Amino acid sequence: MERWLLITRIALRNLRRQLRRSSLTASAMILGIGFLMFVRALEGGAHLMYVETATRMGTGHIAMEHPDYMGSQDLADRIVAADLATARRAVGEVTRDHEVAAIFPQVKVGGLAQSASSSIPVRIAGVDPALERDISFFADKVVEGRYLEPGDRLEAIVGVGVAERLRLEPGSRLVLMAAGAGGELESQLVLVTGLFRTGVPEVDRGVVQLPISTAREWLDLGDDATSMSVILASDDRTGQIAAALRERLAEDGVGAEQVAVRPWWEAMPDLYAGLRADAVQTYVMLVILLGIVALAVVNSILMAVLNRTREFGVMRALGLSRSSIGAMVMVEGVILTLASGLMGMALGLAISMGIFRDGVDISWLFGGDLAFAGAIVDPVISPAVLTVDVVAILSIVMAIGVLATVYPAWHATRIEPAEAMQTDE
Repeated sequence: MERWLLITRIALRNLRRQLRRSSLTASAMILGIGFLMFVRALEGGAHLMYVETATRMGTGHIAMEHPDYMGSQDLADRIVAADLATARRAVGEVTRDHEVAAIFPQVKVGGLAQSASSSIPVRIAGVDPALERDISFFADKVVEGRYLEPGDRLEAIVGVGVAERLRLEPGSRLVLMAAGAGGELESQLVLVTGLFRTGVPEVDRGVVQLPISTAREWLDLGDDATSMSVILASDDRTGQIAAALRERLAEDGVGAEQVAVRPWWEAMPDLYAGLRADAVQTYVMLVILLGIVALAVVNSILMAVLNRTREFGVMRALGLSRSSIGAMVMVEGVILTLASGLMGMALGLAISMGIFRDGVDISWLFGGDLAFAGAIVDPVISPAVLTVDVVAILSIVMAIGVLATVYPAWHATRIEPAEAMQTDE
């Protein structure tokens, strides 16, 4: 213990002796790591926003549907009313108080929308107006007219792309056609009450919403639904809750062949793949930048070793072992890297949670509406510092502190006392 305390004391003295070189190296690391922390916090905040908006647009944090529905999109692959009731009860049994923000069934079916001028294929969604107004973002995206209200029966809202293609406006009549529960083509006349713009082209150009009670009556579904979405207050336990739901439903006699329980990353694989690819790109940039920082550390420590050849020779002549010399050099590098890393992370946190705590407006980077893998993107992104990112960056910094000093430490152990005493360095 005393040996390591002595080595640490000498290492700190050497860093102070080369204060200008140490400060330059530390400054580069602090700025680099601070920038990385801020970028990663900004990306973390964006990812949380993507998940939040996508889950509230219909799939929920957990989607429950017939196992074949994702592929078929057919009303024949729906959840019957008894299983819906069992699933709703199971959600309450496996979740904690205030953990569930909303549970709502939906009826979604492919069909045709026909106006006096034309007809186009659309995705028809039967929703609960009261729940959608409180949970979904569609109510906030209405640009003309109004959103659906409780008590509406033959009203519908359409995307601006649908309205443009069919020449619709609030007050226009629209005929919806789709295959009902019996497989026969059914039609329903509705009145357009509003137009919405989400910024997601496939939604704006192909979605029509109407009250779920109307959709069920029109398609002869009774109290059945194609899916039931669970919106959670936080995404932290989504996987655990989904697993617990599967077990509880199986215990209640509702097997996986009747109701599939999918967390959002299974229900929205495109979004999940996009987030994964985005995270990989960021970590590649992180490794490259920290690799550059590692080279700066190697250069600083190696120069310090080369400039202290005579000093190391004297230490060796006084009885200090090769391993002690190498350990001293490594301790210098680790101290410099760790101290700089911690200050860099503190700088990143200060920028993320202090200067930009109200968010960063990135709308100037893009033209028009913003979307990512089918999710609405708010141009104002609030940074979010995730524990996993802090641990990852700190671990990489520590690895750099060790690896970047291996060669300089090895070089210092190769110094021979007799040769070192003949140099002026």
